[in-house]
Parts: sequence; C-alpha cells; structure tokens
Amino acid sequence: MTDPLTLIGLVIVIGILPTFIGIYFRVLNNRPKFENEITKSALNNISLGIMFALFIDFIVNSSQLGINLGLNIYSVTLLLCFIFGFTLLFLISTFTSNFSYVPILLLSLSFSFHSFAEGIIIGYDVNSLGISVSIPRGIQTTSFIIHKLAEGFVIPLFYYLSFPYVALFTLISGLPIIIGSVFGLYGLPGILSSIFFSISSGALLFAIIDYSKKDNQIMTRNIYDVIFILCGFVLIYIAGLLHSI
Repeated sequence: MTDPLTLIGLVIVIGILPTFIGIYFRVLNNRPKFENEITKSALNNISLGIMFALFIDFIVNSSQLGINLGLNIYSVTLLLCFIFGFTLLFLISTFTSNFSYVPILLLSLSFSFHSFAEGIIIGYDVNSLGISVSIPRGIQTTSFIIHKLAEGFVIPLFYYLSFPYVALFTLISGLPIIIGSVFGLYGLPGILSSIFFSISSGALLFAIIDYSKKDNQIMTRNIYDVIFILCGFVLIYIAGLLHSI
C-alpha cells in the first residue's frame, strides 16, 4: 500500500496548491488600484462561465444523478443528495448574512464536497494501481490541476481578500481532498464519491444563483423561492427518469 504521507503530499501538490494559486491570482486582479469597469465585468463573466461549466462537470461526475438508471434507490438517493446540498447552502447563506464574504463562503463549501469526492477517487485509484508516471496519467494530472486552478480563480469573485482569508478559503475548499484521499486509500469504495459529487452539484447551483441574482431577476430570500427553484429542477429530472424507463 502507498504510504499515506506520500499520498497527502501528492494531493497537496495537485489539489490544494493549484486552488491557492487560482485564488491568489484572482485576488491580485481584484486590487482596488487595478480595478476598472471593463476588467471587473470581464472577470465576473469569465467566473460565471467557469461556474456553469463546473456545474455541468459536477453533474456528470455524480453519475448524472442517476438519471440514466431509471427510478430506483440509487437515483433517488443522488437526487436527495443534490437537494440536500442546495438547501444546505441556502440555510448557510441565511444564517451568515452578516458575514462580509458570504458568496465566497458558499462557493468554497460547494467545492469542498467536490474535493472530498475527488479525494476518494484519488485514494481508491492509488490503493488499486499505485503511483506511476506515464503519458496518460500526466495528461489526466494536468487536466486535474487546470480544474483546480479554475475553481480557485472563481472563489474570490469580485472581492479583494487579505492573505488570511485567502488561506482560509483555500483550506475550506481544498482540505477535504486530503481527508477523502486517505479514506479512499484505506478502502472506502469509489462509488460513494457520487454521493458527494451530487451534494456539490446542488450546492454549486445555489452558489451560482446567489452570485447571479444582482439584477434581482432571481430571488433566494425565503424558503418559497428555494422550493420553486427545486420544483423546476425536479420536474425536468422526473421527465428524464420517465424517458429512461
């Protein structure tokens, strides 16, 4: 079995460090003296595009919430996990409304569930295949690092953060990958990662809505707003389940 410390070092290098770099790079670009309306708009739009792409990626990683498997306990479980993630972030946003960086906290938490799931897969693969160097693995690792850089880039949104906050949000979003990798190394089934991918999908959807509601076209001020959003999603989900029967 691979040494756990070696695995932890690996996930820090390919997971946590790129997240930190992405956050720090965005924060540098958010400095007030460098800010102008064109740059701010461009960075915000890039961030929103990344978030939409990450949401699709999270859904795919969650086995598409089981939508292709028909109506069974597995698909229902994944759907409930999605709803849990969405509702959890709604509640957190409600009870932390006085915190200056609520949108950043929401994004960091949504990525934390995803990081834990990624850690499970990494640990499980390392336990099964070990650590090796090859062209395919190099390509996969590069893709993973770019993925983590992108996550880090969107986390600060349009805020300028002090270094302690940069470190804090890096740890919130990235630390679970270490925990997940250790669990995966010691035999936690990789299939359980779909549960945490589903939670992260629901959480990220709420974070995207929270981020994009500045024009007041989308509201998330009370539970009824959230229920209507979830009803719309579940309606299309059920339609997909019926199509797969």
